[in-house]
Amino acid sequence: MAPKILVVRKMSALEYHYNGNHKSAALKESHEEHNRNTKKILETLKKAGFVYKVVTRDELTEELVDEHDFVLSAGGDGTVIATAAFNKNKPQLNLKTDAKSKGALCQHDINKALEAFIKGNYTIEKWTRQDVYFDNKFVGRVLNETCIGELLKLSKMARYNIKVDGKIELQENSGIIIATGTGSSGWPSAFEPYSKTSNIFKFKTILPTKGSESGEGSHFVIEYKKHEGKFALDTIEYDIPRDFVLEIKLSENPLKVIKLA
Repeated sequence: MAPKILVVRKMSALEYHYNGNHKSAALKESHEEHNRNTKKILETLKKAGFVYKVVTRDELTEELVDEHDFVLSAGGDGTVIATAAFNKNKPQLNLKTDAKSKGALCQHDINKALEAFIKGNYTIEKWTRQDVYFDNKFVGRVLNETCIGELLKLSKMARYNIKVDGKIELQENSGIIIATGTGSSGWPSAFEPYSKTSNIFKFKTILPTKGSESGEGSHFVIEYKKHEGKFALDTIEYDIPRDFVLEIKLSENPLKVIKLA
């Protein structure tokens, strides 16, 4: 039986923000390049005899991903991250489809990557993720970073206890970023990039007045008291009421990324 591929295609800026109508030549060029490369991907999969389904990130569910053997992200880093949020354990191939998109997490040579994938000439690299729990309830897997703060506004002072691998500390700052190795490269002024497969997370506080400015560990517990706040898992934001506990620990399901052998 032919492998089933779920293709998650990016919606270009021209398509998503402007419904295809904008005078910008750069936006149009990027849109057309993305569409050409997406068409190339689908034609290549069809020629190889693969069965595929095409969706956008807005149509993703974990159940849909589970119905397929492989996931293919067609876009840039944003599409990779959005796809990973719903991908528990399927091998994922990340392809950059236009010059405008950031592609640090993607394969840039589409032809070479697809050829290797179809022939099975690839390896699986397991990128570490965070499992995040809100008041003991699982809320999601994080590929890049968890951000926490007083409504995520720099003008608001956040006060909370943080427990890192069992050691408790009081923090007062404008927020905290807890990054994986994958996410470290996205914050060049805050983190020195480190391995995507590392079992350690690193944190950086924003405008600290009390507590450590930075540190690392594999298990974090944030006790947020007497204040309302927000937290963001990669690009998805959540409102949080007064008095909550957020737990961040090493995920049992790293992202299985297809890499050229």
